[in-house]
Amino acid sequence: MVLSNEKEWVIKEPIPMVIQEELNEYPKIVQQLLYNRGILNQEQAKEYLTHTINHDPFLFSQMDRAVEIILQKIKNNEKIAVYGDYDVDGITATALLSQVLVSQQADVWPYIPNRFDEGYGVNTNALDSLAEAGVKLLITVDCGIRSPEELNYAKKLGMQVIITDHHAPSEVIPNVDAIICQHLNDLYPDKFLSGVGLAYKLAQAIFLKQGKAIELADEWLDLAALGTVADVVPLMGENRRIVKIGLSRIRLAKRLGLSALIRASNLRLGEFSSTNISFGIAPRLNAAGRLETPQLALDLLMTEDINQAAVLAQRLDDLNRERQKITRDMQVKAEEMINPENLLLFAVDPDFSSGLVGLVAAKLTEFYYRPSIIAYQGEKYTRASCRSIQEFNITQALDECEDLLVQHGGHAMAAGFTVENDKLDILKQKLIKIAYRELSKIDLRPVISADMVIPLEEIPADILPQLDHLEPIGSENPQAVFVSKGVQVVRSKAVGKDESHLKLTLKGNQSSVYDAIAFHHGHWSKVLPKNIDIVYTIERNFFNGNIYTQLNIRDIKSSKN
Repeated sequence: MVLSNEKEWVIKEPIPMVIQEELNEYPKIVQQLLYNRGILNQEQAKEYLTHTINHDPFLFSQMDRAVEIILQKIKNNEKIAVYGDYDVDGITATALLSQVLVSQQADVWPYIPNRFDEGYGVNTNALDSLAEAGVKLLITVDCGIRSPEELNYAKKLGMQVIITDHHAPSEVIPNVDAIICQHLNDLYPDKFLSGVGLAYKLAQAIFLKQGKAIELADEWLDLAALGTVADVVPLMGENRRIVKIGLSRIRLAKRLGLSALIRASNLRLGEFSSTNISFGIAPRLNAAGRLETPQLALDLLMTEDINQAAVLAQRLDDLNRERQKITRDMQVKAEEMINPENLLLFAVDPDFSSGLVGLVAAKLTEFYYRPSIIAYQGEKYTRASCRSIQEFNITQALDECEDLLVQHGGHAMAAGFTVENDKLDILKQKLIKIAYRELSKIDLRPVISADMVIPLEEIPADILPQLDHLEPIGSENPQAVFVSKGVQVVRSKAVGKDESHLKLTLKGNQSSVYDAIAFHHGHWSKVLPKNIDIVYTIERNFFNGNIYTQLNIRDIKSSKN
């Protein structure tokens, strides 16, 4: 095993001639980008570029049963609880389904558990409260598929139960009235819907079952776009339509709370993008549940009061600033506790904020390219968040340790668990052994995947409109990444408070000159050679009312040319 922070550049293979001919109506750069994203013919290109995929919601085998139960409860005026999760996917799914049901005259209680008091997933204390309030139907969104015992308890309390959850189930499938989960049914063709994506499909089915237009559900695609992007599910297939239309609805500024949060984040509503969700809106919505209560974010998304919207938006922006400071402090402490040469990074502390351990784990994994587990230790239990790398499925590793865990769940790259304190050391050693088994013979280096090599002077003048074809960008549909070699450095300067970033002016072999920014590369400022190789994206830079083309550099190497 080689330990190195130097990034490996992996450049996609050039498009074969036969595929190039199939896609010949598009510019050459777009052809390569489409090929890199698995687009091999005109039909696939049309689906990708026009965002038309919209599968029948009744392809879910238990969808018809779920809708029949919901409509009967509405008819009987019986109370329905929508039980979500405290991340953006869960919050938006809760808001979406609750508002859809209210629009159909349902009596709805939207419920999101508190991360600190209740933890992840369905819990019996919450079920007791819902039962006492007269809830007769429990609908889970973005959770529930791994809560068979808790949902069996809900049934004993007299509730009917419908699960909508995009997570992979464990071996024990909950015995409930209906389950909407793409991992249980091979008939539904899109396996990558988020929790809010499933809530949207349920909304479509509710309208269709009543003989209404399926398009009525599109009113809530702004919420579906938020949760889909924030949960980092692949932006391919049906998710592209959800996010594309959702972004258009966001720009209409009809949701008061979301528009107020966009203003508080100093983002441009007219150019609002999936990237703005990832780095601007999602962190602020998540900050509510990480530091206080997710109810703040839910109220913001559901409010129809413009004054309340402004107050909540400012509160979330303030919480996000606080979250950033605490996260930095926790990261410093965690780095003092780990050995970066280990194959699994593990840090536990009673002073860690349980709402922020996932963010710290993500930062460590990104920097060291190792699976990371960061945990808060309470009096009896330790609650941890895990982030991983492509080579290590963290949820499968936790499945191997199931006998030691109180609960666990997640995806291949991100998971969480709760363990009793007296079993923590045993669990840690077992996970370390699993990591060694899976990773010890692999060259673990962070990889930057690039779409193509292009000389700087060959970048076309209309490159930005060409790249717009990729929107919305996100997981499995990333920004186009280019490599240019032998680039001449005209000027360079370290910028930022601590001079950690690098601002450059670059020139190709001819007269083409580009401004560039290289975040976290300020260390190059005093040793930068005259000619460099760069990996970068191309973006719009808004400054003083004008729009400029700017290179956003991801990595720099000294040129060998």
